[in-house]
Formats: sequence, structure tokens, C-alpha cells
Amino acid sequence: MEYSIYLCTKFNVKQGIYIMTKISELPKELLDKIKAAFDAEPRVQRLRVQQQMLMRTGKYQDALDIAKYIETLYNESVYNYVEESERQVEKIDIASINMPLSEKEDLMKHLLVCFMCADIIKSSIQDMDTILHRYDKTMYMEMFNDMKQVMSMSEEKLQYLQDNSDYLKDLVWGEKCDDMYEMIKSKAGAIMRKRKNDLNWGKNTEKFKKTE
Repeated sequence: MEYSIYLCTKFNVKQGIYIMTKISELPKELLDKIKAAFDAEPRVQRLRVQQQMLMRTGKYQDALDIAKYIETLYNESVYNYVEESERQVEKIDIASINMPLSEKEDLMKHLLVCFMCADIIKSSIQDMDTILHRYDKTMYMEMFNDMKQVMSMSEEKLQYLQDNSDYLKDLVWGEKCDDMYEMIKSKAGAIMRKRKNDLNWGKNTEKFKKTE
């Protein structure tokens, strides 16, 4: 079984790597480490001396400009650290993980379940639109508007599987996804029938809550 196309992320915890979008989101310990290294840079020390000299001579605006420049350099230093840390994030394939083959196969099954569910979500959204459009081309399920984004994400996941493996190149994939789709719809129908016909619907849940 092929595992190497499926990458997981391993963060370098020892170096304290954090990938975030804003400086304010970085942990204080990490910012203190970056600032200490920044303040130790000769160019920064020279700028601070120059800033102090300008303050002593009353050239406050010039001193303020240098302060702003130092702040810009600091922000650049932080972002450069983050970018470098991101490059150090190690991508490893499942095949190289030290775990029993049975565990790798179980992990692979979960991966395929996620890909299959992505396929089913895409199909279900398309089928809802098809049903509605039989009666009015302008009708749509407003409550599922946000799931259009999920469908797009599903297509991206399936495209990844298409580009990096041969799972989608056999009819078995489509057949098994269709089987699972029909099974889920059947289970949904069973829930609907049970709710409609069971006079005790919901009472078991109430009993369960009381025993908690």
C-alpha cells in the first residue's frame, strides 16, 4: 500500500516554532527571545545611540523618525524569524513514521474515509440543487449557502488525491463512494421514518439525560 504521498506536519518544538500571522499572537517568551537577539545587533545599537544623541540636542522629530525606523526593523526581524521557522517545519510521509504496519493501514483507512466523505459532501450539495432546480432554477437552500465553500474544499481534496495517487483511476472508487452515499441516505431515511412513526420519539433521550 502506498503511503508516501500523504504528508503530515511535524513542528520543531525544541526551537519553539510558531507560525502565526500577527506579532501580537506570538507567545511572550518567543518575542522576548527575538527582541533580545534584535537589540544585540550592532546596527540597532548604533541607531539607539544616535537616537539618544538627537534627544539630548532637542531634535525630537529626528529622534522619533529613528525610533520608527527601529520599530520597522524589529517587525521585519520578527516576520523573518517566523518565515524561517515555517521553512524549518518538517514534512514527513506516513511511510517513514516509526509505527507498526497495522497502524499505518488504520491511518490510511481514516485518510480515505475523509476523502470519501469529501466526495459525498460534494455530491449531496449538487443533488440538492438538482432537485430544487427541477421546479425553479432560481431556488436554492439558503441555509446551505456556506456549504458551497465546503464543496469547493472537497473538490480541492479530491484533486489532490487525483494528482498524487491512483485511487480515483479505477471504477471501484466511484462505486464504493456511491455505495456509501446511498447507505447514508438510507440511514437518513430510517431516522425520518422512525421520528414520524415512533410515539416515544425523544423520550429515551430525556431518560438518558436524567441518568447522567
